[in-house]
Amino acid sequence: MGPRADPPAARRQMPRGVPVATVAVGNAANAGLLAARILAASDAELQGRVLEQQARMEAEVLAKAERLEADGWRAY
Repeated sequence: MGPRADPPAARRQMPRGVPVATVAVGNAANAGLLAARILAASDAELQGRVLEQQARMEAEVLAKAERLEADGWRAY
């Protein structure tokens, strides 16, 4: 692929049996979370830790949403 290659087109062209997972450029946190979830599929201890982290992230998002609803977008 050259410098003007279309990444979505490249993903569509992957052959059957080659799963493709993508994360945004510059978003190492999401790449790490994806890797942990993949590894956790065969590691019960890691799966528990991943689920705990997901619960913490969910609580953080819900707290932010509550603050946004209470204070409004201008104050947020």
